[in-house]
Amino acid sequence: MAHILVIDDDQAIGYLFSRLLTKGGFECTIESSPLKALALFRENRFDLVITDFYMPEMTGIELLEKVKTISPETDVIVMTAYASVDNAVEAMKRGAYDYLVKPFQNDDVLLSVKRVLEKRKLTEENRFLREELSKKYGFQNIIGTSPAMRNLFAAIKKVADSDATVLLLGESGTGKELVSRAIHFSGKRKDRNFVAVNCSALPDTLLESELFGHAKGAYTGAIESKQGLFEHADGGTLFLDEIADTSPSVQAKLLRIMQDKKIRKLGDTRETEVNVRIITATSKNLRKLIDKNTFREDLFYRINVFPLGIPSLRERREDIPLLVEHFLKGRKRIHPAALDFLTNHNWPGNVRELENMVERLVVFSGGDTIMPEDLPAEAQDIICKKIDTRLSYAEAKQRVIDEFNRNFIRKTLLHTEGNVTKAAENAKLDRANFQRLMRKYGIASTEFKENTGE
Repeated sequence: MAHILVIDDDQAIGYLFSRLLTKGGFECTIESSPLKALALFRENRFDLVITDFYMPEMTGIELLEKVKTISPETDVIVMTAYASVDNAVEAMKRGAYDYLVKPFQNDDVLLSVKRVLEKRKLTEENRFLREELSKKYGFQNIIGTSPAMRNLFAAIKKVADSDATVLLLGESGTGKELVSRAIHFSGKRKDRNFVAVNCSALPDTLLESELFGHAKGAYTGAIESKQGLFEHADGGTLFLDEIADTSPSVQAKLLRIMQDKKIRKLGDTRETEVNVRIITATSKNLRKLIDKNTFREDLFYRINVFPLGIPSLRERREDIPLLVEHFLKGRKRIHPAALDFLTNHNWPGNVRELENMVERLVVFSGGDTIMPEDLPAEAQDIICKKIDTRLSYAEAKQRVIDEFNRNFIRKTLLHTEGNVTKAAENAKLDRANFQRLMRKYGIASTEFKENTGE
């Protein structure tokens, strides 16, 4: 229930508002003294303030300014007599959301109050969504603890708050769009729009229209003017994925926009200034494309201000168990031998391929645990080659498990440079169990400590 503070030295007006707002489903506090009202406002949360303009202790504008100083997000409605509408207009200039002219109709009061509170609700929902987006796409939510990913996180921190153009380089499926979103939502533009476009997914004419917009009548079927993605991202970030696949025409226009900070819609003669942070990405070698004259060298130097390499999954194998656990989402467990295969597979499709594989295994595996036999045929062939068929089933199974445990413990300690406590935390094991496994497999933490020369 919304809580409204009403300030008017006329007790009859206060009584009217109390009845009207309470009947309308609002909680209402009436105060005749502006000074006492401000004391109440400091100690309590109010969703709306309604104040008279002329009062003995201070004017409505003075009260408005004090309320906004205490709580800038709180809206204020000012009441004034018919002959003093100019005062209300002045109050609007100082930050009041609306004004009511005395004498007023009850319906007008309720309409104004509901309009203000609906606007406040939308603002709070929008703030909540922004915060959720920031949490969802912040770099802290990118899965990985490997040295390669720690370096990536450090680079994101460095570049996030700047306006520098970023070029993301990496194989397909490494998560370039996720990194671009992390850069945006970790930086000063996070409250503005993030717009992503896959340049390879659209033909030239449609891509130009999407990026720059078009004027009414620019081409057959353009029955109305359309805002482009550059305008939509104004103040925020535009992510151009697979920029290597753009045509020479689009490249020329992109170069001009990056130089002049202005766009021109298709079929229009006017230019519009835009303030957009540009992040680009490609899985191709741009220097080779420059040598083949299929990518502009001058555009390359414009987008290559802050190049950022995204590691492939085979360059950070120690992150695979974490990723598998993340994609499983607690729906099933995975047998050590099956996880061992996933950890050692090359994953040409990178994180995207791993995610699809885990989803497939969740759907098609029979029990609560994903077993080696649930893996694709080629994976089972690789695992079978490691099994000594002269052993019993139990012995062969235990040998596979031992091999996994030994490799997992060693890699975890290697990653933490021999820090047992941190390694146990990363493995989601208590320290005592982790040390028990170390003793069982004859692994010492000193093997993994850096040589300090002491």
